[in-house]
Amino acid sequence: MMTLDEIDGDGAVVVVNGLQLFVRRLGDRALPALVVIHGGPTWDHSYLLPAATHLAHIAHVVLFDLPGCGRSHRTAPHGDLPENRLQPDSLADDIAALIHNLGTPVVDVLGFSYGGRLAMRLIEQHPHLVRRAVLASTTAYTAFDDELRALAEYRQRAALCTTVPFDDPDLSGPHAPDGALSRAMAFGNAPLQIWRLDRLDAWHRVLDQIRFTNDYNQPYATGALRPAAADNAAAILRTWAHPVLILHGAHDTAFPVTVARRLHTDLPASTLAEIPDAGHMTHFDNPTPWLTAIRQFLRA
Repeated sequence: MMTLDEIDGDGAVVVVNGLQLFVRRLGDRALPALVVIHGGPTWDHSYLLPAATHLAHIAHVVLFDLPGCGRSHRTAPHGDLPENRLQPDSLADDIAALIHNLGTPVVDVLGFSYGGRLAMRLIEQHPHLVRRAVLASTTAYTAFDDELRALAEYRQRAALCTTVPFDDPDLSGPHAPDGALSRAMAFGNAPLQIWRLDRLDAWHRVLDQIRFTNDYNQPYATGALRPAAADNAAAILRTWAHPVLILHGAHDTAFPVTVARRLHTDLPASTLAEIPDAGHMTHFDNPTPWLTAIRQFLRA
């Protein structure tokens, strides 16, 4: 076990807030810190690593696996993490503890998808720790299903997906491989995650490298897992009143681009960057404008 000060680009497990987090640090530590919160939440941070590496010249980039994910502390049978530590308010406290341990008074935060909603939760609970927020491929709202189903693109992509039942014993039973259900769902839903279907094989190679876990699946399926973002997330951001970059793929079929536009309307001082030719995994589909928008925002 290493200390946080000893962590480098290869990453290692450290103890933060009484649990073990796998952390990776990139770039000059004298630069402003950018804490990256991955989505899933049954994924690890590796799918964001190639893009995040290209930000290390302007920020001290800190990536980590959320509790219950990747190489971080796990729930039974793979660890002794209590299941209530997967609740979003607890995760926000853990992210705050990680920030405290970095030894910097404030950080910039990039939250992707589920991680974006956790970023909003972090701002609600620890507003003084965050200077600026990049909300990537995410939403502050809970009511958007009708907007999604109204999209012809969503219906077409959904028809290409493979349905994976939660109760498949080969994927979720006691003898199933660790993360098998989450991995199967990620592969099955790939047409809804990326826009460039001609790069589906390349996306599959990204998924092959992810350490999937099933820790969140059961509490999610039973309704025990609370929503990641607060019901009044937009109002929380408006009161917080710090710079916000809303970064969204123009063809996102997980969270429709209309929710990004709605949040921009609710936060008039925010910056909205709609990335063309990109779906939910915008950093994969069209990384150049995605990275350009983040660099411009962080340098402003």
